[in-house]
Amino acid sequence: MRQQRGHALKWLLIALLALSMSLAVAQGDEVTADQVVTALEGAYGVHPGERRHHTKGTCALGALVGSSEAAAYLRSALFAGDAVPVVARFSLAGGDPHAPDAEKSPRGMALEFRLPHGSLQHMTMINTPMFFAAVPRTFLDKMLALTPDSTTGKPDPEQLKAFAASHPDHRGQATFLADHNRPGVMPTRPTRGSTPSRSSLATTRPRSSAGASCPRMANSHGPMPN
Repeated sequence: MRQQRGHALKWLLIALLALSMSLAVAQGDEVTADQVVTALEGAYGVHPGERRHHTKGTCALGALVGSSEAAAYLRSALFAGDAVPVVARFSLAGGDPHAPDAEKSPRGMALEFRLPHGSLQHMTMINTPMFFAAVPRTFLDKMLALTPDSTTGKPDPEQLKAFAASHPDHRGQATFLADHNRPGVMPTRPTRGSTPSRSSLATTRPRSSAGASCPRMANSHGPMPN
């Protein structure tokens, strides 16, 4: 009897978890891309020709030579032993193109590997072990909370407090940034003479300065992600 109750409780908990996840997804599906774009522009302004998020950034060009020994375990063209051109972009979170480099905010890194025959492989990363939004609604609501007050020209502290109190999925990254993310400085001018880094799987070969402007993606659909 006790064992049956244990199984029943187990399935009840699974059902409740599935329901909560469904509700979270449904809540996130209420958000549209137009709403997010409008909120970003409301929070950071409109900057023609610039990305709306992770606006401030710098790019680098290079090549990755994957170890051919890894081909026995991996089918990726990255490990065929040939040099693969790479476009990298390092960025600051937010939509302010003039944000200070020492700002305590997530840093982004996007990589575009230009594989043979015109195919691409993208990797997009941030330097925190979690994202601040578990569902799109949290992302949208934060941008709305960051919208400057018409009188002060700054976000309303009460709106920010209300957002933090009503969106627990935001707390993880906020706490991490407060405790771990020490301000750093991004390069503001070209740097040369970089030393290639090596690992057991690949070698990178920098080919240009980190101050280079971001090239367009090979498929011409837009600039590098992140």
